[in-house]
Amino acid sequence: MNMESDLQVFALFWMAGALVMLGGLLSLLSKSSKVTRAGKFMALVGGFSIIISPWTIPSSPSSAFGHFFGSILGPTALLTLGMYNIAFSGNMSVERLSKTERRNGFIMVFLALLWFEGMHWWQFTPTYQGEINPYWLIFWATLLLVSSGFTTSAFVMVRGLGDQRDREQRLLLVVQVMLFLLVFLGLQVDGPNVLASDFVNEIWLVGADVFGMVVGGGLAILMFTFVIFIYESQSIEPQVLHPPTEEELKQAVSILSPHVSGGAEDE
Repeated sequence: MNMESDLQVFALFWMAGALVMLGGLLSLLSKSSKVTRAGKFMALVGGFSIIISPWTIPSSPSSAFGHFFGSILGPTALLTLGMYNIAFSGNMSVERLSKTERRNGFIMVFLALLWFEGMHWWQFTPTYQGEINPYWLIFWATLLLVSSGFTTSAFVMVRGLGDQRDREQRLLLVVQVMLFLLVFLGLQVDGPNVLASDFVNEIWLVGADVFGMVVGGGLAILMFTFVIFIYESQSIEPQVLHPPTEEELKQAVSILSPHVSGGAEDE
């Protein structure tokens, strides 16, 4: 790649990514409505620039991410909207949507998951420049593995800590079994575009990454706890004051009485 191409990649991809991050932070953290709108506009412009990168900078390897981002934009938006409808509808104290929207939310989530499944088991697999987009393989393996872990953890927590949550337990168990089944089928059966051997490699790589993050996060928490424990154990205990004497109490009453409603009649 020449100098001009490098400048195009920097301007159309990396600067676009910076706009997405900066715009997202401004829209979430700013209290000003103008700044919030400006942040949303910046994130929208940056995201659009990344999505069209396969056409603006086709010679750059970074454009594969733009292709992947555009490929999952539809099912991700559908899944997010469906989860929103489910979360803010139904029988809840902060109900914002009708119960009909809850049913629509489940339908949208189902269609989004079916869309994602079609990318693995049908002809919807994101393919870029004659090859399967490598970001899709990483994303799909990560989504299945992390979702399985979260669902298992949620089932254990609801079962151990929840009270009268049989319905939630059954729902989590069904989702957990479905996710494990999808992982098992992906490991054993070749899809029309994704081979089982490739999926096995991605699962191992993603599993190693997730395991490393969990172990690293756990060690960081343990080290932080250890540092706090050492600091607290070495700190000097604050001096304990003796209770006030009768004379000190009378002096305090004499000082406070003129400033309290009722004067010094009954303190």
